[in-house]
Amino acid sequence: MINWPAIINHTDDAELVYVSDNEQWDGDADLNSFEYIATDRLIDSSGRIFNMTDREEGVVKPKATGDIIELKVILGLVKAHAAQSGSCCVAKLYAPTIREAYKIVESLV
Repeated sequence: MINWPAIINHTDDAELVYVSDNEQWDGDADLNSFEYIATDRLIDSSGRIFNMTDREEGVVKPKATGDIIELKVILGLVKAHAAQSGSCCVAKLYAPTIREAYKIVESLV
């Protein structure tokens, strides 16, 4: 089960995709029908990593990998995303939790 919100981290791309909840995931074909590659990942707000190559009736079914990402790694992804979005003072970005870090990504949308 995914703890929402979550982000999608495409391989070799600093841009992150913010996904607020299961309704957004289910209702957006650009998210749930996209052709993800094995190294793309969905990371939920508890840090759990999901692979997105499994499909059921043409819809992506995220599958937990069993791996958990650390907050410091998430903050690095968020900083790279903010820099690509043109934000200033990116080095000063900080969040005490993954959920708070995702609020930064949401604010950049």
